[in-house]
Amino acid sequence: MKALVKTREGHGNLELLDKEVATPLDDKVKIKVHYAGICGTDIHTYEGHYKVNFPVTLGHEFSGEIVEVGADVKDFKVGDRVTSETTFYVCNECEYCKSKDYNLCNHRKGIGTQVDGAFTNYVIAREESLHHIPDEVSYQSAAMTEPLACAHHGVSKIQVNSGDVAVVMGPGPIGLLVAQVLKSKGATVVVTGLDNDKVRLDKAEALHMDYVVNLQQTDLKTYINGITDGYGADVVVECSGAVPAARQGLDILRKKVSTVK
Repeated sequence: MKALVKTREGHGNLELLDKEVATPLDDKVKIKVHYAGICGTDIHTYEGHYKVNFPVTLGHEFSGEIVEVGADVKDFKVGDRVTSETTFYVCNECEYCKSKDYNLCNHRKGIGTQVDGAFTNYVIAREESLHHIPDEVSYQSAAMTEPLACAHHGVSKIQVNSGDVAVVMGPGPIGLLVAQVLKSKGATVVVTGLDNDKVRLDKAEALHMDYVVNLQQTDLKTYINGITDGYGADVVVECSGAVPAARQGLDILRKKVSTVK
């Protein structure tokens, strides 16, 4: 089968190679990949800024159909439509594993970073990381489950009440997913971006966000004060990764509330 492989460190070094189809053992399953999304991590890996085990097939946001199961698999079968979390291996012995925070395990191996990922025809995943795809959800939509889970997790860390003014700094994929999660909780959502974010800001408008603000055309603090009677935003979620945005987010918060980065 063909696979998109990061062959060695440094910028680029991404090759389309022929690889053998692996056989799932023990609690593993083999999944025929239907869709795979490109994460920012994949871009950083291509650019040489993210450490992975070389050589490795990239891709960890995916959906597909189980075509083979290991001997110890109990709750999934051939033909099941699934998506997967990114964890492939954990030690199950450290304090993080015992508290079910296995994403923090020091021995964790991730799909598409430490073991082969989904930019290929078939990928191996562990049963514990799998989730069934509901019948009403397409394979294409299901491939967005992992980034949506990241967005939902961030929002779950703060209290969001119906009617709160929530500002999302950065209209990238995660920012727009965060905005939709906030909207689902009844918040009034403000999405911000820059001139070079025009396509993404247009998408925010298409997603019916309440306010879409270009920071190079509008003073954000004045704008937020104008829609909050001078109190400031109830919630700020910083999704751009830019230091100036984090500082600006703190500046527009009302008193006694939270920001998430």
